Amino acid sequence: MKEIKFRVWDKVRLKMFKPQAITFDIQMQAPFAISVPGRSWEPAEKFELLQWTGLSDANETDVYEGDFIKISSAIYKVIWNKSIGSFELVELGSSLNRKISDVGISDIVGNQYQNANLLQIAAP
Repeated sequence: MKEIKFRVWDKVRLKMFKPQAITFDIQMQAPFAISVPGRSWEPAEKFELLQWTGLSDANETDVYEGDFIKISSAIYKVIWNKSIGSFELVELGSSLNRKISDVGISDIVGNQYQNANLLQIAAP
């Protein structure tokens, strides 16, 4: 069975967590509540749910949706592309894309929540 992992961005406390548990509303096909260390169940709306890509960077660090990775001198954001049903890499400040499998030759340099300044640096 494929391993599925998530991390969550707490929109209120502005902090990243590894969730202890996630419940889903089966009819809505969406997360319902999330439990993080030291706290009981909270509404899923308080969090941004980020899925693991199934891959690691060159340093064996798990790569998640929303991460910024560096390949050569370019910085890419890991996104989920609904139209192709896969994760992909989008270069910041450009419309160039790379295959998600390229994360193996990359280094994570941050994520969209804790390192939003990278978006401004890469803007044309």
